[in-house]
Amino acid sequence: MKYIFNKIGIFILLSFSYLPLSFLFLFAPFVKFLIYKVFKYRVKLVKTNLLRAFPNKSDSERFQIEKDYYQYLSELILEAVKGFTISAKELNKRIKTQNSDIYDNIFKNKESAIVAMGHNGNWEWICRHAPLYIKTQICVAYKPLTNPQFDELMNKVRCEFGIKVIPMAGIGRYIIENKNNPFLLILTADQSPSNPNTGIWANFFDIQTSFLSGLEKLSLKYQLPVIFHEVKQASNKGFYECKVHRLLEPRNHPLDGSITQTYADLLQQKIIEQPHSWLWSHKRWKHAKKAQEVSP
Repeated sequence: MKYIFNKIGIFILLSFSYLPLSFLFLFAPFVKFLIYKVFKYRVKLVKTNLLRAFPNKSDSERFQIEKDYYQYLSELILEAVKGFTISAKELNKRIKTQNSDIYDNIFKNKESAIVAMGHNGNWEWICRHAPLYIKTQICVAYKPLTNPQFDELMNKVRCEFGIKVIPMAGIGRYIIENKNNPFLLILTADQSPSNPNTGIWANFFDIQTSFLSGLEKLSLKYQLPVIFHEVKQASNKGFYECKVHRLLEPRNHPLDGSITQTYADLLQQKIIEQPHSWLWSHKRWKHAKKAQEVSP
């Protein structure tokens, strides 16, 4: 029975995804009302995270970011629906990338690299768009979904334009097996590790925060340079502006947390520039040292 309901749900999502995004955005106020006012999706967590990140802002300023965030989240949900059937042509129209010559040089030099992203903007679209202008094999690390039907659908959609998806547990093996085949490995590295003792601590919004260790450890172990892929929502909704930054070379670099800290600093800067488009509803400070206790 669960299998049948999953298939019905997938059919409904796919049916809606054929509608123009401009039409889907008409439902954004209703989606926002549901997640923000009816289901109150992680509202308490969002308030707490905003207070931690912006303790010097006024209540009204934080409240405005909160409202803007739920507005953007409703649009992001509709973009995700559209994403099931979006064409390469439309992605090219909606995503513009500066400094993409950094990727061209990596390809010319037959290098591999790690691309660090955050949960800013529509990271799924950005990843899917990458093979449309980058010649190197694009790999995306992911955590398999618990629902096998939706996991299969999501991976099919992600791989449509040439991405290769790799479960987190298989990244090391993939790197070793492809040491002579250049690739770019995309990591959304701002998630909180399940075990803080396995993470790397960095200062993030003046809070000692545990980050996933994969970015730094993989870079140093396999001597992979780190690139930061900045994502910003454009002035028109449904459009994104990206910028590529070459951050660090791992050669003779110690495992001291500095790669993670450099990533955290740049990510924080971009969040401050456009706070509503970061994923405030995830448990970013589930593990924190000396973080002041706050309550909304």
